[in-house]
Amino acid sequence: MTVICEQPNHPGGVFHDGFGMRPRITERRGRRTIRRLWVAASPRKTTARRLAFYGTFAIGAWLSTAFGRRHDVVFASSPPLPGPLGVAMAARMRRMPYVLDVRDLWPAAAEALGELSNTRIIRVLERGERWLYRHAAAVTTTTRPFCTHIDAVVGSSRAVHLPNGALDELIARPDAPPPADGPFVVGYVGNLGIAQGLEALYTAAELLRDEPIRFLVVGDGPLSQTLQRRAAHLGNVEMRDPVPTVDIGPVLESCHALLVPLRSHKVLESFVPSKLYDAMAVGRPAIVAAAGEPAALVMESGAGVVVPPEDGPALAAAIRSLAGDRDSAAAMGTAGRRAARGHARSLQIERLESVLIEAAA
Repeated sequence: MTVICEQPNHPGGVFHDGFGMRPRITERRGRRTIRRLWVAASPRKTTARRLAFYGTFAIGAWLSTAFGRRHDVVFASSPPLPGPLGVAMAARMRRMPYVLDVRDLWPAAAEALGELSNTRIIRVLERGERWLYRHAAAVTTTTRPFCTHIDAVVGSSRAVHLPNGALDELIARPDAPPPADGPFVVGYVGNLGIAQGLEALYTAAELLRDEPIRFLVVGDGPLSQTLQRRAAHLGNVEMRDPVPTVDIGPVLESCHALLVPLRSHKVLESFVPSKLYDAMAVGRPAIVAAAGEPAALVMESGAGVVVPPEDGPALAAAIRSLAGDRDSAAAMGTAGRRAARGHARSLQIERLESVLIEAAA
């Protein structure tokens, strides 16, 4: 197996120690070969710099696929779209089947978030999106609305629904009730980016600053400095650096409820953040500040409450209600933990393996 990826520079756009000096770094771990490619990384997120970043990875991925070892099947994940386009073109040139994994609808999501605004570039990327879907042996994706979109573009049934699912190590953890004493803690763990609509958290914190309620924000991203400045004026918001995935369980369990927010935009209503499944896995009620698919999922499972996206006052009211009725909050956490067992990531990996084997055949 060969893995092609960029040299580490997330989330700040700055290469990690030991990277960024060579065009390619190859590592071998048993039967796996990892090729880390140089990219035009930058902490400044302008449209031109984003396109340079995407373009350099696409070129490197094309070269690695076109002239590297031949494989039975190629698996490419989007977004962003240019990388999978380069890989898919090289795979077709060498008559290798490829499976496309769609995490977000691109370029629709990039346009919705203001990351891309040039209409000519967007139209070119939309044509690339259609080409990728139509020539793939299969397309896997995380939500049913994504499946509908992909099948409509292709004109036939092509998409396979593979939800994100909860981390198996979180599902396997023993039941851990939230702290019985102290303030009610609302946690957010994840990317501090444009899509999350996190301003509502800070508005809610301001409205609740005189109540026994605290907020824990763990993560990093493009809005880190902006949110840290806002937190500095609030005494009830603690911000921490990201932690490794293996250490995330105790962090989530230290909270009484976990926030799953998205910005208010029609495109984002079909997204289901993976942090929702992880909140369910550790038995904490999810506060879903989003519409569409994630709201429907939490309501169907009884795993939490739903508030409108980017609505600070509504979020504050929901948190106040949960803090005042901890028995109900605990019942939601129990329902979420029960539902999470049917959404383990290992189950999705088994299904993905079947898709790849069928494509290779």
